[in-house]
Amino acid sequence: MYGYRARIGYCSPPYVTETFCTEWYMMAPKGVTLMLTTLAITSLTSESTSDDMARSHERSLDAARAMGRAGADLVVLGGNPINQSRGVENLDRICEELSREAGVKVITSTQSQMKALKALGARKVATVHPFVAELDEHHDHATAKLGVESTGSIACGYTVETLGKVPGELALKLSREIKTRHPETDTIHPSCAHWATAHAIDQIERELSVNVMTSQQAIFWNALRTAGIDDRIDGYGRLLREF
Repeated sequence: MYGYRARIGYCSPPYVTETFCTEWYMMAPKGVTLMLTTLAITSLTSESTSDDMARSHERSLDAARAMGRAGADLVVLGGNPINQSRGVENLDRICEELSREAGVKVITSTQSQMKALKALGARKVATVHPFVAELDEHHDHATAKLGVESTGSIACGYTVETLGKVPGELALKLSREIKTRHPETDTIHPSCAHWATAHAIDQIERELSVNVMTSQQAIFWNALRTAGIDDRIDGYGRLLREF
């Protein structure tokens, strides 16, 4: 049967979602499938409003309910900015209430990243993100809300609608640069689950002697573990290989 080990739903913030699906199936063991609903995020700037995040959050709740009816084994509410806009301290309650209502276990991308950082023993985290430099400070604050110290952020210069065009070499190139700027960094976080990073995780860890937690890797890892799948997967960092 299709998805015979787990059918995992993901509420994907970008209205056009491409890379997430490709990266998911690069990492997924046989029998684990992805159920996807896209939300309405077409841009992410310093001018993004709380109303934008509230609308996306409400759509993700509707999507989770629909995925529950469709037979998902687990649903992930994606989008760290959307999750954090509800208050990190409220996410457990939101997930518990929605799980009861939708009849399916619900987790968030923010909770997944917090658990992943804890598992890796991360303390000082540098962020590489695909967006414009004006969002660096936003990413510093978002990283701090994950329960670690932010050592700095660096941008690729792309937009939500051009995430599929980010060159594959940028994850490694900018990881080298941020580690040089902030040598105290013990963990590099390629933020945003919607650009090409999976292929670079092992090389970044080996070359720079750091942990790596990408947003998608953390979502995927926590979804598997929450669904009761304990496979150790090589090729995509310590998180999937050891925890």
